Amino acid sequence: MLSKSPLYFVISLFLATVVILLTDSNHSLFLAINKVGAQFADEIWLSVAIFGNKALTLSLLLLALWHKPHLLRAALIAGLFVMIISLSIVPLIALARPPALLSPDSFHLIGEKLTTNSFPATQVIAIFAVLGSIAFYFKNGLLTFCVLSFSALVALSYIMLGIHWPSDILIGAALGWLCAWLGVYLIGANILRKNDIWNYLTYIIYLLIAAYLFWTNIANNNPSLVISAISILSVFAALWSIVWVKKGGTKDPVSVVGWLS
Repeated sequence: MLSKSPLYFVISLFLATVVILLTDSNHSLFLAINKVGAQFADEIWLSVAIFGNKALTLSLLLLALWHKPHLLRAALIAGLFVMIISLSIVPLIALARPPALLSPDSFHLIGEKLTTNSFPATQVIAIFAVLGSIAFYFKNGLLTFCVLSFSALVALSYIMLGIHWPSDILIGAALGWLCAWLGVYLIGANILRKNDIWNYLTYIIYLLIAAYLFWTNIANNNPSLVISAISILSVFAALWSIVWVKKGGTKDPVSVVGWLS
């Protein structure tokens, strides 16, 4: 059911958020979850949270499923919706993050102290949107469970870092899941499936994303060798995929089943 329609999952998360807000338990729930996370090494949560980086997750998706241009395109469309939300709704609402409202000694903060643009959590929207595209594309129950489990772990890591409220996470997950469904639904249109120009454009965009990931990583004061390796491999994967399309490629069919379809 979850891999066919986002309706029940999205509504459930919205209702859970409403309950949290109505019972005024956002702060207490944050503190309880954050306290549990503090029992583990900070490096664990930092390593998990990095998957909320859209460029990194999309690059990994390319490496794993380079031969599925329709799926890759669905993830890009989902990512576009994420970007729209990040640039419009988030700064418009501009809610304060935990470090801006709680005393430093009341919770465990890992990394940079962020104080605004809390709701919804854009990194959570991103991970659910990108990985959710896989779930809606393949419609496999076990795969969907794995996608949701890993995405939820990434989402929780932002509470463990001390930079997002539970309500930020829940709405972020709901919006991301909806973005994923929309991405896969839209690639069902013939205009986005039957012309190789879309395949070329898809891989060119992934090439630019991989190059951007590499550039932003090396510009960091403490660049990650792993991210550098992933970005370089993704550049080559994108270039190889363009050649693959030119040689004929594989036209993988798309069948979208769900509400509104």
